[in-house]
Amino acid sequence: MTDTKFIVQQLELLKDPNGLVRQSARLALEDLGKASVPYLVAKLDENKGEALWESVKALSRIGDASSAGALVKLLSHEVSDIRWLASLGLIKIGKEGVKPLLRALSLSDARSPFLREEAHHVLTGLRDKELKSNISGVIKALESNSPRSDAPVAAEAALLNLKL
Repeated sequence: MTDTKFIVQQLELLKDPNGLVRQSARLALEDLGKASVPYLVAKLDENKGEALWESVKALSRIGDASSAGALVKLLSHEVSDIRWLASLGLIKIGKEGVKPLLRALSLSDARSPFLREEAHHVLTGLRDKELKSNISGVIKALESNSPRSDAPVAAEAALLNLKL
């Protein structure tokens, strides 16, 4: 059983001005793996700057499917490093991360150029060849001249075809 008090302490240390302290706290949370994921996700909205970066990096390296929805939201973040880390986490999660990503693309979220760009990175970075084949229409839509209108339709079709 994981000590909640320890996790909360490490989460607070992610806000420390000293980079080595933040890194040590992040590594401790990564070592805890899945047990730290709900706590990290819960702090995403309040963490800023380096604390947010450390939190997203931890989630990305843990690669637990329960963080997929939160990572998808971060694909539209204004800071490119945050978007990149979130996309790496979704690639690591794999198939379980595709459903929330396709859902976001199928909704009005697809208007975000950041989301479309990072979704392309995630979908082309997946290792599951069969899955990549099944979502090739989404990738083509994201690469089209009108991804803002093409991507939502392709994502919805992929969700239906994949039964995700």
